[in-house]
Amino acid sequence: MSIKIYVAKENIKRQKKEKNARKRFLHIGIKGNEIANTLAKEATTDGIPASLPFPKSFLKKQLLQLSLLRWQSEWDNGEPGRSVFSIIPKISNKQLHWSRECIQFATGHGPFPSYLKSFGLHSTDYCGCG
Repeated sequence: MSIKIYVAKENIKRQKKEKNARKRFLHIGIKGNEIANTLAKEATTDGIPASLPFPKSFLKKQLLQLSLLRWQSEWDNGEPGRSVFSIIPKISNKQLHWSRECIQFATGHGPFPSYLKSFGLHSTDYCGCG
C-alpha cells in the first residue's frame, strides 16, 4: 500500500472519530437528554424488570370486572334507554339474540305512529286501529 493511501485512510478515521465526539457533546447540558442518558445507563447496568406482579390473565379479568361495574353504574343512573332498562336492568357482555322487531319494540324506534310523527312522517301519533 502506498504512503498516500495509508495517510488518506488515517485522515478519514481521525475525521470520523472527531465527528462522533462532536455528536456526543451536543447532548451535554440539556436537562431532558441528561436524564435520558442517566436512565439509559441505569437500564444497561441494573436491567429492567421483565415480569409483572400478577399474571396477565388476572389483570385482564380485573379490568373486565371494573369495566362491567362502571357500565352497570352508568346504566343504573343514566337517563337514556329507560324503556330498555325496564326490560334489561342488568348489563352483560354476553350477546343477546333479539330479533330486529323486538329491538324496535323495546326501544320505540320502529314503524310506530308516535315515532314517525316525531320526524314529521306521520300526521298523528295514534295508531290507526284505535
